Amino acid sequence: MNHTIQNLPPFTEGELSAKTWSEERRNEILHLFKSEVYGSIPDESSISVSSRVADVSSGFMNGRAVRKIIEIIARRKDREFIFPLYLFVPDGAEKNPAPVILTVVNRALADADPERRSLSPFWPAEMMIAHGYAAAVVITHEIAPDYKDNFTTRFHRLFPEYVKNRPPDAWGSITAWAWGMSRAIDYLVTDLAINGEEIATAGHSRGGKTSLWCGAQDQRVALVISSCSGCSGAAITRGKTGEHIKDITGRFPFWFCTNYGKYADNEENMPFDQHLLLGLIAPRLLYISNKSFDSWCDPQAEFESLKQASKIYEIYNRPSPLGNMPEPETGVISGNLGYHLRSGSHNMDEYDWERYLNFCDLHFHPAKSQEH
Repeated sequence: MNHTIQNLPPFTEGELSAKTWSEERRNEILHLFKSEVYGSIPDESSISVSSRVADVSSGFMNGRAVRKIIEIIARRKDREFIFPLYLFVPDGAEKNPAPVILTVVNRALADADPERRSLSPFWPAEMMIAHGYAAAVVITHEIAPDYKDNFTTRFHRLFPEYVKNRPPDAWGSITAWAWGMSRAIDYLVTDLAINGEEIATAGHSRGGKTSLWCGAQDQRVALVISSCSGCSGAAITRGKTGEHIKDITGRFPFWFCTNYGKYADNEENMPFDQHLLLGLIAPRLLYISNKSFDSWCDPQAEFESLKQASKIYEIYNRPSPLGNMPEPETGVISGNLGYHLRSGSHNMDEYDWERYLNFCDLHFHPAKSQEH
């Protein structure tokens, strides 16, 4: 497959220094993604955010974990919006703060059950605790709806003046979900059981896009994990197979700002591509995964995007050469970048989580793992 890359802002080694990238080009490219893809939140400073620990319960996971339910409270003018953050921390973590993986779940609550009656491989909190990590989760639909609601409910309701008069660069749901992840991080960095220097974000599909967008904007995130994020996520757009901008903006226009629709059937004229989104995460840690039968996402396009983004890591003296696309059930870890391909269809499962946690173990400092 030929992924042509042209008409893009230059950023290859020799053209930029880390200083120039950090102080100039990074901000320019971040603005491009805000104005042309995901949208920005107008007057964000008018939102006041606080949090409240609503519940602390011990005895979870055979006594190895403590569960906390935190309410994130956002207020703007005369309106209020609240969403929950569910957090499991290893018992005794206040004495040895744990790294945390904050996952955004785009499925039903059963896939992130805070009561742990339903144990889903999509979010195996027990596995994270056993490895010495805290497991945090937010649910997309508890932050902003994953359907066309004309931007009137949950987070969107804070801005009633934009219901009938939305600028073309106004936020979509992915930006609202990423905002919610960052507000969860606001709390996590204050929790004495959490190592605030070792925060990872993770997500699958639209959640993978959200994890990437959160990590691109919020530099408190030390590691970004994306599963099968595909078109408008990790996959490079030019030369991609499967889903394209025309498809995704036709089915899910509310995920993006309306500006993004102008690139439907016009992708060669974009002044950006998704490898630049990945480049915004440099020099921090980044891990991408795919499933072999997920042609809609196009695993090769995601791997190519990661390879192109690795040039930013070179600028920061973090060389991460990835070599050739790995075969299924194999992966590659190089420097601050990781990738694996797993046989199967569009999903995130325990195999993926084992690979993510192995990568985390190379860079983070969890307490000594228990048997798992």
